[in-house]
Amino acid sequence: MVKTQGTESSEPVLTPEEARLLLLISRPSLNAFQTELALSLLPKVQNWQSFTITAYRKFVLPMAYRNLKMLPDHGLPDDTVNLMRSLSLTFSTMTLHRLAAFDWFHTECVLPSDASYAYFKGPALASCFYPDPTFRFFRDVDLIVRQEHRLGLLRRAISQGCTVYGHASVDEKDVKLVSDAALEDFLYLKMVPYIVTPQGVEIEMHAEIDYHTSLFKTDALLRKSREAIIRNNPVKVIPDTEHFVFICYHHTRHLWSKLNWIADIDAFCNKPGFDREGALQLARELKIESTVKASLELHELASTGQHPSDLDQPTPGGDLLQVCLANLSGDLPLESQIRREMKQRASVLGFHWQRTPVPIWRLAWLRLRKINVSYSVFRSIPGGPQFRNLRFGCALALRLAVDGPRAVWQRLLQRGQFTHRP
Repeated sequence: MVKTQGTESSEPVLTPEEARLLLLISRPSLNAFQTELALSLLPKVQNWQSFTITAYRKFVLPMAYRNLKMLPDHGLPDDTVNLMRSLSLTFSTMTLHRLAAFDWFHTECVLPSDASYAYFKGPALASCFYPDPTFRFFRDVDLIVRQEHRLGLLRRAISQGCTVYGHASVDEKDVKLVSDAALEDFLYLKMVPYIVTPQGVEIEMHAEIDYHTSLFKTDALLRKSREAIIRNNPVKVIPDTEHFVFICYHHTRHLWSKLNWIADIDAFCNKPGFDREGALQLARELKIESTVKASLELHELASTGQHPSDLDQPTPGGDLLQVCLANLSGDLPLESQIRREMKQRASVLGFHWQRTPVPIWRLAWLRLRKINVSYSVFRSIPGGPQFRNLRFGCALALRLAVDGPRAVWQRLLQRGQFTHRP
């Protein structure tokens, strides 16, 4: 199994029994078996405050609180109930604020731009698969937009008072004040630009839902997108089967470091009509079947209160359970540390049982394109749109000269791991 004992975190570490219970109740609802199991684990919780704070940090407190409150004779301490209720209300308020900002962005920016789009993850997933979408906390909104429509949507968002930014080497002032040609240069450098609404909610605008491997084709996702209702607004979301396969891939890339991801897969698997065999068939076609099977195994382990110590031998799902639990005591820095300790090779996506589904040369190019170069330097290099690859090469060479080949190579290796935001 994956070794994570070297990781460090300042957050409290849950006991095995506390971890079992937390993963068990990190889902929209409990069945009869899970209810009995949760009741048997309740007396074994040693520190309810640490338990509550961990559920809060891992984005599942509203679900966890609701499931605990619905247990018969739960016997929770009054101070625990009060703390959970207070923090859950905070979460609910934040979620409603973000949903209102989503409404505004969709109505004022996406629709007027006439862009071909589809939402995924976050509120799109919650509205399609959760009994109560407000229980599923989200930090940002993800949407996929056809490549040639990104500029129009970006222009519309800026005109409506949104702020646009990319990575740290982008001068935000340049992005807001320049011509279409400069915005196109920005979109070339930044595969996932961030649009911040006037309400302060971040929108991630993707040309493809995963630029680490380019497995999921944008045209097909948009063509097969379906309608969903988010707060009484009809919107387009990516198709269910592709959505499920993608979240298995995405959440595994991020080591299942957020527990609302455990809830996501439970919501999919318990949705009437969910096509599990269709998802596995798609995963086989994309050459990531091992990842989807491991995610389904993780779902089974978490749903039955299992712990890595219960497993007789290593399994892919057990690996995911282990890194998920290892991430409970920290956040993104801990996730990054665990990724580094895994010492991934170019031939795998992360774990030894995850073979890279794209040619090595293609993977190398994708990693190279993810190296950040200075926007101002890129803009200063002459040449039209047809020379952008050459200009990028020049800007990259300048960065090599300044930072040194070793530093850039180390950064390239890091970007080849499971990178970016949850």
